[in-house]
Amino acid sequence: MQLTMYVARHLVAALAGLLMLASGAVYALATDPLAESRALALNAETSQSLGKFQLAVEQLQQSLTLAEQAADPAWQAVLYGQLGGAYLSLQQLDAANESLQKGMSLASTLQDPALQASLQNNLGHVRLRQGKFDEALDSFETAAGLAGQAGNHSLQAKAALSAAEAGVQSGAAAADSMGWLDRAWLATQQLRPSRNRAYLEIRNAQLLRELAGDTSVQGSGLVVTAAERLQQAIRTADASGDPRAASFAYGYLGELYEQQGRNKDALALTDTAVFRAQQVYAPELRYRWEWQQGRIYRAQGNNTAAIEAYRRASKTLQSIREEFTASNEGIAASFREDASPLFLGLTDLLLRQSEETADAAQTQALLKEARETIELLKTTEVQDYFQDDCVAAVRARVKELDDTIVAGTALLYPISLPDRLELLVSLSSGLVKFTVPVSNEDLVSEVHLFRKRLEKRTTRQYMHQARKLYQWLIKPIEGVLQGNAVNTLVVVPDTALRAVPVAALHDGKDFLITHYAVAMTPSLRLTDPRPIKRENISVLLNGLTESVQGFPPLVFVDSELDSIQNLYGGKVYQDSGYQKAVVKQELADNQYSIVHFATHGQFAGKVKDSFILTYDSKISMDDLEDFVGVSMFREDNPVELLTLSACETAAGDDTAALGLASVAIKAGARSALASLWSINDEASSELVSLFYEQLQNPDISKAEALQLAQISFLEDLRYKHPSYWAPFLLIGNWL
Repeated sequence: MQLTMYVARHLVAALAGLLMLASGAVYALATDPLAESRALALNAETSQSLGKFQLAVEQLQQSLTLAEQAADPAWQAVLYGQLGGAYLSLQQLDAANESLQKGMSLASTLQDPALQASLQNNLGHVRLRQGKFDEALDSFETAAGLAGQAGNHSLQAKAALSAAEAGVQSGAAAADSMGWLDRAWLATQQLRPSRNRAYLEIRNAQLLRELAGDTSVQGSGLVVTAAERLQQAIRTADASGDPRAASFAYGYLGELYEQQGRNKDALALTDTAVFRAQQVYAPELRYRWEWQQGRIYRAQGNNTAAIEAYRRASKTLQSIREEFTASNEGIAASFREDASPLFLGLTDLLLRQSEETADAAQTQALLKEARETIELLKTTEVQDYFQDDCVAAVRARVKELDDTIVAGTALLYPISLPDRLELLVSLSSGLVKFTVPVSNEDLVSEVHLFRKRLEKRTTRQYMHQARKLYQWLIKPIEGVLQGNAVNTLVVVPDTALRAVPVAALHDGKDFLITHYAVAMTPSLRLTDPRPIKRENISVLLNGLTESVQGFPPLVFVDSELDSIQNLYGGKVYQDSGYQKAVVKQELADNQYSIVHFATHGQFAGKVKDSFILTYDSKISMDDLEDFVGVSMFREDNPVELLTLSACETAAGDDTAALGLASVAIKAGARSALASLWSINDEASSELVSLFYEQLQNPDISKAEALQLAQISFLEDLRYKHPSYWAPFLLIGNWL
């Protein structure tokens, strides 16, 4: 009977706990250091199997200390090899190299070729990760020779396969890699049928397929050989009673036939791969083969079956998302990078299907499903960036945005596909789709160039991209916006579009901001669309005018804080009074509806490098969540607005732009006002002050308040250039 993922996950944890408990008992009862060391090594092996590599490192280090007390150099060498492997899993290559070198030094005095081969093989993988291909190849070649000398055919095959992989990655002569694959195959055939042998055969075939794409070799012959080796892997897996290995072999053989256009054979093999994955409850395999079924059905022209297969694959992958992204501790696994082809493929099919149906209700359902599919990517991308589940609390309290769209507001949802751009526009009357024939590659290129040129205040080079992007993003939907008397445009940007201000797009006569109040949100699912409460607004103002920690002074911050306090009152912490601990205490003791930071801030590609500067320290994104996030649970008085008036993101860094776009989510605030790049200190202070002044009017929204402030700058000869007013974004709740 198939287990649910919940039961499976907890069963694995329980079994691991029992194993650790048993080994811990051995540890407790042991009377000598060597026995204790072996018990800890067993714990480390269990930790690694669960992906807890840092814990495994700590356990292996303890085990090594005990092994040194026991004066057992052979066991020490083994532990150094295991420790090197754990470090390698954490991408700590220098530490891995040091551990393996120590192990090799011990192994060389023991004259144990099998142990030396194992250490050399691991060292080769470290060098491969470092891009030292020649050194890696030397290590693999040495390992294969030593393993052969020891009669260890399994290790000999692994080392030969690694040598072939090094050749493929380095672009070495294909004949050399083929030679290594043949050596690996001969060694593999010396093994009895087992899971290990089946996986060695599968890996051999996969490397052959990579070589088949090399124009210097006869690819068709290699494809035939790869197919034969996968068929042998199927026989080996069946002989050893291993459905998981069989699923891999059937699936990869189906993929090979798919690429050869043998769709009928490919589908039959893929169906079997799905069945074998179901036999052992392996959703991490099943989603791959269900996705493959969808691609094959699509190639056959059966889009209905393709959509159903893609839906199954999507559902299966979602069920293991937590395990998927946490499988490599210490490595920032990107769910979007691995899963986006699947979700984009499903989205593509749904959008095409929406064009083929004449039923209006069915069209709306397909468009919403397509958008929802992309939403899965957006929300998990935010979660992956912050490396925590900060989105869960937000999702628990937001409403469906489609149900809250009021007259005069439109949601623009661009979906950039490899061959085209799809624009979904949500109005109070429903969803409308527009197709623009521009590839994702061309769109990203123009967006990055627009951002780069927009920051140059002395030129108008940006105008070419401002007009082109307007033609792609706004021109197709102009009629719908005008026909529905839209005055507020909320954009849900995809990837590169987060890094540019849509307000600065140009129709040839005017900037977009002159026609629409503009806001953006990283995800429909993560936006709380309730208007700001204008009564009893409480404000916490923080700022730096002095140069601290190597950052330049912001001399106009003083007037910025004064102008806001004159409008709203509130507490002010400035310069030496503005310290990290003070901010933390204030937000813990008091309920503020607006939290304002007039200080340097940085959003980087890695969340650990993102911060808000204080006089004595830096507020990290985790700190921000701890300090501000508690307010999200105050239904009557959450933080309505978080303002970061001097932050910046690097041009071309789409991941950093994601961090900025999602800062309100991380902080638990309903909305944020932040800048994409740092501008003139005086201009920034003036624009932010104008925004707060307009926000006092209860008849206008936050988006309209920002629009009026930006138009005021546009009409000022000093600040007319969009580099002054465009970088300010209203993120999240625009009301």
